[in-house]
Order: sequence, then structure tokens, then C-alpha cells
Amino acid sequence: MPEFYLVPKKLARRAPLLAKLSQTIEGWAFAAIFWLMQKLPLESAVKLAGFAFWLPARWSDKADKARLNLEVAFPDSTPEWRERTTREIFRSLGHSAAELIKLEQIWEQRDERLEFVIAPRARQHLEAGGATIFITAHVGPWQVAPLILRPFGLKIHAIYAPESNPALANMMLRLRQSFGEGLIPADAGPRPIMKALNAGGSVIMAMDTRPDTGKMVPFFGREALTNTSAVGLALRTGAALVVARGERLPGARYRITMYDPLVSPDPDAPVKDQSVVLTEMIHGYFEEWIREYPEQWVCLKRRWPKGHKL
Repeated sequence: MPEFYLVPKKLARRAPLLAKLSQTIEGWAFAAIFWLMQKLPLESAVKLAGFAFWLPARWSDKADKARLNLEVAFPDSTPEWRERTTREIFRSLGHSAAELIKLEQIWEQRDERLEFVIAPRARQHLEAGGATIFITAHVGPWQVAPLILRPFGLKIHAIYAPESNPALANMMLRLRQSFGEGLIPADAGPRPIMKALNAGGSVIMAMDTRPDTGKMVPFFGREALTNTSAVGLALRTGAALVVARGERLPGARYRITMYDPLVSPDPDAPVKDQSVVLTEMIHGYFEEWIREYPEQWVCLKRRWPKGHKL
């Protein structure tokens, strides 16, 4: 989620009292919205959250980041299209928040709500219960995608980015408990991931955002700082690397697709080289999804370096 909704980040950082007040008000607002969504039917909760997040989109400094990302990914697009799409991205963020809040309801109603599409080798691997790193992106209902793993009884650890707003952090942490047996903060480093994999567990993570450190890997034809460490850990531990996605269907229904495990085209190459190649393959999936649903790509952090840093 964005760090601030009511004030620009730069202004908030120059005025700590304003930042604290803004986050407190936002915390109250989101607590009220989340409480109401818990009481509403799924369809109504999704619509309410979409409107609540869409409404302040034009004033958020995160909208600027989304527009810049869309300009790189869709260089032939018009400013008007990018503006409309950015507003819809905020709506999609609201939908994702509602889906997280209603995740247990979606699971309870899985016969009516969920459609699973599992590639043959992916199903074989899931049934064997081997250690796996499941990769997805912030496109569509990524919060719903982990539900595809529940029927297989895997020990799942979810990597998440803690909210910078303390008022929201605890609320979101409680909701994320539905993802699996463990939660690993994104800034915790590779050790917790390695520990989970070596114990035979599995990890699920979204890998389309810009990390603080990483390698430059092409994304939509332009070099982007990318986390390749998770792929490297899969190679070093022998864990499978599996890509999964969620799609929204009419009537608050969801299709979750899991692809066959990725295979390195050159298993004898150094791990760091294989990591880059496999990450490029993962980016290929992400690019396909984003081109199909650009308005559902929640890209509220600058994905590519600024021009003068290329």
C-alpha cells in the first residue's frame, strides 16, 4: 500500500507532525472501511473497496509512479490512456484489499468462487510435496492466488512487504495470516527463506516490484533492478520454481493458474547466470499478464531507474 494517501510523501517527510496526523486519519479510515467490508457480501465489499481506493487516486503521489511505469511498459500509449488506467489501478488495489479481507469467505465458497488450472508437471510436484518457491506478480487478484496451494497441505511461508503506516501494519498482518504457516518480511534477507526451504517448506512471493538491491534484468525491453536471490536460492537448495497467477472472473469468481516448474536452459552454468536467465523467463510471464490487464497491475513504486541513472 502507498505510504501516504492524504499528503505527498515529500511534504510528509518535511513535516513529521503532518505525516503522523495523516497516517492516523488514514488508519481510522481504513479500519472503518475494512470493518464494513467484513460485514458486506463479497460482491459489495469488492465494489466498495474499489471506489474507496479509486476516489483519492488523482491526489496520491503514487499515481505519478504508476503513470511513469505505464509509459515505459506501453510507450505508444497516450497521456489520457495512462491517466484512466492509473485510476483503475487504484481501483484494482481496492479490489485486492477486499479480496484479502474476504479470503476465508472465498475459500469457504470455493466450489462457486474458485477455478484451478494446474499444469501436469506442477500438479505432480505439488502432490509430491517438494520444497517450492511460488512466484506471482501484483497483477489481478494476487491475494487470492495462494489458495490454489491449500488442497495440497504444503507448509507455506509468504513473503510480504510491511506497511509503513503503523496503524495499517497490524491490521494487514492479521489478515495475511491466512496465507500460510509463516510470514517472512521482505527485508528479512535470504536466511529465513533458506531455512524454510531446507526444512522442506515452500515460499510464495510477488516478484515484480523494485527491490533495494539486485541485478539489472530486462523488463518490457528496459533494464530494471530485480531480485534474483529467490531464484538463486531455489537453484542452490533444489527447490522447484513455479509461476502462478490469479484472474478475476465475472460474479466475484477467480481463476488461479499454475504453470509447470521452470527449468534452467543451461543447468551447468554458474548459479548467478542461471538466476538471471530464469528471472528473464519469469518477467516474460509478468509482461504477458500486464499487457492483458494493464489496469490491474498495481505498480505504485517506480519500477525502472530514472533516465539519468541508466
